[in-house]
Amino acid sequence: MPSDTASAINPLAALPLPELGALTPEQARGATCVWDGAPLTAETAVNLGERQDAEGTSLFPRACRPCALKQAMDALVAHGQSCEQCVDDSNLCPDGRGLVRAVREARR
Repeated sequence: MPSDTASAINPLAALPLPELGALTPEQARGATCVWDGAPLTAETAVNLGERQDAEGTSLFPRACRPCALKQAMDALVAHGQSCEQCVDDSNLCPDGRGLVRAVREARR
């Protein structure tokens, strides 16, 4: 799981990814989307934050905007359904706020 500092800087770094060891070399270096394998350019890519695989190798996953938005929305809905704080007042939940930021970032 990414550090709190990384997700504070890049809210998309908090999104869960597919198993890092199962990524293709292109997905691991950010040339293609980690979820659907679509080729990415600097204009179409969403940075998901540096990650480390089980061997400690740095990976630089990226996603296409549609996949990043879907994953962020799915994570926000799942979190909101299981977080008592979000049910009471979502503004007080740091995880919920971070996921809302991730959705906004993916929509840009």
